[in-house]
Amino acid sequence: MAKISIIIPAFNVAGFIAETLDTVLANKADMDIVVIDDASTDATCDIVETYMQSHGTIRLLRSETNTGPGVARNRALATIDSEYCLFHDADDMLNPGAIDMVLHLMDATNIDIAVFKYSLLTSVDGTPQDMASESRRIWDTVVGERDVAIVDIDVDAGAQFLVMVNYPWNKVYRTSFIRRVDLRFATARINEDILPHWAGYMHAGRFLAINRSLTVHRLIPGSAQHTNVSDERRLDIFPALREAEDLFEKTPVFREKYYHLFLYFKWGLLRWAFLGVKPELRGVFQEYVALSYRSFTDQDFQTIYPVMPDLALMTHRVKYAPGTLLD
Repeated sequence: MAKISIIIPAFNVAGFIAETLDTVLANKADMDIVVIDDASTDATCDIVETYMQSHGTIRLLRSETNTGPGVARNRALATIDSEYCLFHDADDMLNPGAIDMVLHLMDATNIDIAVFKYSLLTSVDGTPQDMASESRRIWDTVVGERDVAIVDIDVDAGAQFLVMVNYPWNKVYRTSFIRRVDLRFATARINEDILPHWAGYMHAGRFLAINRSLTVHRLIPGSAQHTNVSDERRLDIFPALREAEDLFEKTPVFREKYYHLFLYFKWGLLRWAFLGVKPELRGVFQEYVALSYRSFTDQDFQTIYPVMPDLALMTHRVKYAPGTLLD
């Protein structure tokens, strides 16, 4: 059994996959590297197969049709039996020894989730920049200057981690935890990582925060990344949110403790998605917004209003007049 599985969904990343694999291989841990190709039409698979000839730790799974990263990750996840798991992007770059450091700390703390800081590469020829400003603010508020910290989402400001950007590639999970809580990705083609982000933190309750940037994420404006799409695919944000919202309907304790934070997170995400959608789709988008808020009840309003009145009023308004806040 490998110490850790690195699951890498890949689609037409021939220009990046070699560099990505090199950074993953720059670790000493016993790794099971699973590249799940999502029906690429370029040389992605050829490059991976070349690496497989000299690295027995790499496996290649192929999909006959393009299904999106969530379905691809779930398929690869069903094939692993490692102690830990990292969901890595096919164009991202791990820092040397990053995996070794995380595993050492997770072994020492017997924790189910470890999360670490990241850098963003926002231009082709640029240098990596700090993580998103709001995420950095939350990180500094909760973790401060500690090198590592065990964060409890029910203590002090720990729950703020729930509303951070829902990236999957800066978290390492214990595989037994994934199996125990049935952690999975949504089937939507974008924002498929909202579901494991919320499910992981809420089910675990506590996690290890490592106060170092250990990976570089490419976020290039105008690239073919799913987060940059502006056509009908952007409407997949609604089924992605719906699958995450099901968590609160199935688990009353989650709804009682964290639903107000999810509503705050949801509104911010919808505003971001709306501003990036094609103008001719904005009317349809607003119709979907109204449908998305049907699950917000009068009881929810009464529960949230004493704690966060502005959020309760804003959510109530969005439910009945989505255009007033998204325009």
